[in-house]
Amino acid sequence: MILRISLTFLLTLCLSAAEKPNFLVIMVDDLGYSDIGCYGSEIETPNLDRLAQNGLRFSQFYNTAKCHSSRVSLLTGQYCVAAGDVALSHAVTSAEVLRDGGYFTAMSGKWHLKKEPTDFGFDRYFGHLSGACNFFKGDNTFRLNGKPWKVPDTGFYTTVAKVDHALEFLEESRKADDPFYLYLAFNAPHAPLHALPEDYAKYKGRYDAGWDKVRDTRIAKQKELGILSKNIKSSPRPPHIRAWDKLVPWQQGYEINRMVTLAAMIDRVDQEIGRLIKDLEKNKQLDNTFILFVSDNGACPYDRRKPLLDVEPTNGDIALADSTGWAWARNAPFRFYKQNQFEGGISTPGILHWPAGTKLKPGAVIDTPVHLIDVLPTLAEISKSTIPSKHPTRELRPVSGVSFLPIIENTNFIRPEPLYLQFSKDFGLRDGDWKLVNFKGQEWELYNLAEDRTELNNLATSEPKRLQSMITKWQEISRNVLHSEKIANTKLTPASNPKANREWTKFSDANEPPTSAQKKAGRTGKLSIRARKNTKLTRKDNALHLSFTGDDPGIAMDFRRTTKPPIGPYFLSLTLTTSSKDTGHLYFTTNQTSVLPKGAPISFPVNGDNTPQKIRIAIDTNKSLHQLRLDVSSGPGKAIIEELKLLDQNRKTLLDWTSK
Repeated sequence: MILRISLTFLLTLCLSAAEKPNFLVIMVDDLGYSDIGCYGSEIETPNLDRLAQNGLRFSQFYNTAKCHSSRVSLLTGQYCVAAGDVALSHAVTSAEVLRDGGYFTAMSGKWHLKKEPTDFGFDRYFGHLSGACNFFKGDNTFRLNGKPWKVPDTGFYTTVAKVDHALEFLEESRKADDPFYLYLAFNAPHAPLHALPEDYAKYKGRYDAGWDKVRDTRIAKQKELGILSKNIKSSPRPPHIRAWDKLVPWQQGYEINRMVTLAAMIDRVDQEIGRLIKDLEKNKQLDNTFILFVSDNGACPYDRRKPLLDVEPTNGDIALADSTGWAWARNAPFRFYKQNQFEGGISTPGILHWPAGTKLKPGAVIDTPVHLIDVLPTLAEISKSTIPSKHPTRELRPVSGVSFLPIIENTNFIRPEPLYLQFSKDFGLRDGDWKLVNFKGQEWELYNLAEDRTELNNLATSEPKRLQSMITKWQEISRNVLHSEKIANTKLTPASNPKANREWTKFSDANEPPTSAQKKAGRTGKLSIRARKNTKLTRKDNALHLSFTGDDPGIAMDFRRTTKPPIGPYFLSLTLTTSSKDTGHLYFTTNQTSVLPKGAPISFPVNGDNTPQKIRIAIDTNKSLHQLRLDVSSGPGKAIIEELKLLDQNRKTLLDWTSK
């Protein structure tokens, strides 16, 4: 009798495990709304198109408009700041939830958060901890299951390597006979723009017509596919982008090369997804694997490298930068870009393929807005896993996302609270058909997306009560969910039109390209120190006071347009006070062509105990410095730098940035 009960119990367990679906969540990097075939693109993406044809497409799948914050939301079901930002100090991850629910958990790809995936529930991990890297050479942050992994000198390309390891992890899960959760995070098509030679060759000659015609063709295809209403009014080309036929010849050629490379990178992502699909089919797992394809933000407009003409970026020594003009075309039909909370920044492709669980007609388009915060609750509900309310070392906060399983099952989906939007000083709120939004800390705008999806008709003046009600709600969520009075009380500035950004592409009337990367604003004027992105720099009492509002902050010093210091070796000496324990990095270049942060890196410990820490970093070179970049933090926080000096090998001061 006991034997019979035990066998029955074991059989029940086996059946339960067999019925549990697998999960494959794929996130790409900086993909525009119209960048794949089933969303209007001319780029060949047959594997993604097949998933869409046999699955579902979301016309309003939202992200946070930024790399790291979207990853936080995807993994935790929370808004980034609420979750504890890159430290995840107030959250658990989907890997932890599903691991405790009996799943084999694996990740391959870009992490871009603190610690490592193996510290947050992933049984297996391959990839880079950094936010971006050379596609052919990688960087020193690659890890395999928690241990450093050396990038091969030849035969390496990140997009391929990530799927190589993903396939190995899937095979491990089959041997363990457990359902799997695989999170695959490509760093394509994020810059630096690098393509495999065979993919690059495929797209040569396809973009000579330029962005105006490509964008118009994509929008027409979107309407034909039903991903957009046939009545939608596309946003016009903005003043900061020049008409294609007005570009000087060298700039046209450069821009064509950039889009050829981007298309090749996206094509390669699709090819590698095809390898995964083939493997799942071969092992009869495709139908009961929940596959979700998303992007972390829209196309990136930030043009951070000098133009390179007549080159092919098909190796690790040559790379191209992002293009504002092509980002506008790629985010068709919307306005603005990565980091902005307008639709061009936050609305990207969302494809769901799960034949065993979907009750909608294959190929259906879902117009209900969903967000990355909804992914964890959805996975938990489908797998019948529990999202915990307590953790031994973290003070957890409730998830803000809502399971979208009712959408998949064609039942009633209810979102009790509006969708909150924020990165840096770009804010927004989506409440039903209405959207509150601003641009880079400027005053609020209001749009009815049911009638105006492309945000062309600002109703802030004609709808003052609705405007104020939504502002109040946005502030309430900032205080009560994000726990940030600072964000809630942000003072907005008057709107400026047309909108501008110092890192958008500058268009030239010259017959020759510039010899250096386009100039950026924000230099202090004192021995040329520049606050990098997400960094506010002020001088006070012979010290540099730094405030960091996002990832990858720091300062940079450029000697290329000034008198360069004598040849090295050198020391960089400083006194640092901060409460953030971290690993700092110093990058330097010694020639005109290298561009930060691609110079030689040096790491150093940051104590983070809020007492002055004397730091002296050896810079081992016998050449003259061209650029320096100093990162004392990897995320939000504050720091004070005093006695910042460049010393020669005999400790004699060559430059002093902090004395009067």
